Amino acid sequence: MRRDLNLLAVGLAASTAGDAAALVALLLRLQPHGSGWVAGLLGAELVPFVVLAPLTGRVVDRFETRAVLMIALAGQAVLAVPLALATNLGATVALFAGITALSAFVRPATSALVPTIAGAGTTKRGYAQIATGQSVGWIAGPAAGGLLTGAFGPTSAILVDAATFALLTVACAFVRARRRPSAEATAADGGAARGGLRLVFGDAVLRTAIIGSAIAIASGVIDNVAAPFRFVQQLGAQSYGYGLYLTLWGVGALVGGQLAPRLPMRQAATLALGNLLCGVGITGIGLAPGLLLAFAASVAGGVGNGLVNVAQSTLISTRTPAAQHGRAFAASTAVVQTAIGLGTAAAAPLVAALRADGAMIAAGVLTCATAGVALALARREGSREETLRPEPDKSGTLSHGLSDI
Repeated sequence: MRRDLNLLAVGLAASTAGDAAALVALLLRLQPHGSGWVAGLLGAELVPFVVLAPLTGRVVDRFETRAVLMIALAGQAVLAVPLALATNLGATVALFAGITALSAFVRPATSALVPTIAGAGTTKRGYAQIATGQSVGWIAGPAAGGLLTGAFGPTSAILVDAATFALLTVACAFVRARRRPSAEATAADGGAARGGLRLVFGDAVLRTAIIGSAIAIASGVIDNVAAPFRFVQQLGAQSYGYGLYLTLWGVGALVGGQLAPRLPMRQAATLALGNLLCGVGITGIGLAPGLLLAFAASVAGGVGNGLVNVAQSTLISTRTPAAQHGRAFAASTAVVQTAIGLGTAAAAPLVAALRADGAMIAAGVLTCATAGVALALARREGSREETLRPEPDKSGTLSHGLSDI
């Protein structure tokens, strides 16, 4: 099924680049009208994932997943056109929220489809390939958005995003793999709003990993607010220096995504290690006396980000029933988006109180501490599962072995 993965990864690279370019264009469009509109746009990027998680997970599990993915992507392509042409600020935020609401279906559908495409035993590599496509998109997208907006205005960048949604829809149309609803998914559909959360938090390994990762993300996302002040005002970089930081972080994430399947450790440990590296990178940027060390720390943090992207998806797919992957991925995404929202809300007062470097050091240290605890718990849980794993039977195979993390 390499062909299907290639189609999905290439399509996601283009679509992710389009999303990043459109976000830059929209922020530049709203910024002159005040911080309230910018905050409204960023809120519209987060809230639908949290509010719609119970619905999106059930839909992905109850209907053929590729069809859900294509319908949501086509809807995004359609909404992106009036978004590009909108002049009313309220309509701009509302249309962007509509695109994000459809993205709340796209993300769990994509994550749930990967194990079906990759097949047993290669799921980790499948997620690594998808993460590679997304990393390439995030490297190219912000720069493209800035260039398009500067040369032709924000409308052009958003229309390009509409084209990338259409391109990904076409790519998905050529994907042969099908993830169809099962009797197990139908039986579980009485699950109300907490169905996905019960799946994620009902498993001890997942509960520890996701909560630890959410705390690390909430701490680390302070970097998003502090970094422009740190690079431009404190380290003396021009705007291109801040752009280079974003690029280097993306390059690190690309490397981390490729490295994740090759690490000889369980996925919960890989996830904690990734968060630890993110924390090291953020702390390093805050402590760096000059740009070169700050850029090196950015690469290290990006590598951790790449490890997190692959390890978290793999961990969820291997620790939850395949028929309920939609619920599990929607719930975990909601937890992560909530953490991002809380971290973003705390960032401005923290930067004001501690300055950009102090805020990044504090955020990085807290991220490292949380990840360190999660890593220790992951190792302990791994040792416990190895102890509980039954001895091989006379045929030399395990009769009731627990699945690996």
